[in-house]
Amino acid sequence: MSQGKRSVALPEVNPDRCTGCGRCVAACPPQVLWLATSHPRGWGPKLAELHDVPGCTGCARCAVVCPFDAIRMVRVPRTTNAKG
Repeated sequence: MSQGKRSVALPEVNPDRCTGCGRCVAACPPQVLWLATSHPRGWGPKLAELHDVPGCTGCARCAVVCPFDAIRMVRVPRTTNAKG
């Protein structure tokens, strides 16, 4: 049974390598990445963050466009819907 677009790999951002340039955010077709900050008003250093896990298609465009090699795709187990 098909579940639609379920990702089998999700982007994992290395905070030590991410500069917050936003190229991954711009390249993300489903727009599930954003730049997060620790300050509530958005000030300070930014870091890419996956904010919508179910919406991620696993296309890996974010990892491909990152010039700092800060994103790697990590395999996740597929879940099945047990509704019957």
